[in-house]
Amino acid sequence: MNEFIVIDVMNEAMIETLKSKNENCDLNLKIKEALKDEALFFKIDKKNAYEILKKVGVKQEQLENVYKKLISENVYRTLLDKGKIKENDESIQIKYNVTDYNNLFKKKNI
Repeated sequence: MNEFIVIDVMNEAMIETLKSKNENCDLNLKIKEALKDEALFFKIDKKNAYEILKKVGVKQEQLENVYKKLISENVYRTLLDKGKIKENDESIQIKYNVTDYNNLFKKKNI
C-alpha cells in the first residue's frame, strides 16, 4: 500500500469533514498543497512530519509506524527512479545510499 496516497486521501476527507462542520480547514488546505510534492516527508524534519500526520487524522499510536513507511528506503528509491528526488538535492534531509543496479553487473573495461 502506498502510504503517501493514503495520507493524501485522509487529508481530503479531513478537509471535507471540517467544511461540513463549518470549522477552519486552512491548515489542511496548506497540507494539500504541500502533498503535491511526493518527496515532502524526505524534506521535512520528523517533528513537522508528525504534525502533518496528526492533522490529517493519523492516531498518536500509529505516528511512528506511518512515518517510517513514508520515509522508507524503498520509497526513496522509487522517488529517485521517478525523478521526484535527485541524488544531489540539498533540500532532501533523509537520504539513503543507493546503488545503480542497472550498471552493477555490466562488464567494465579494465
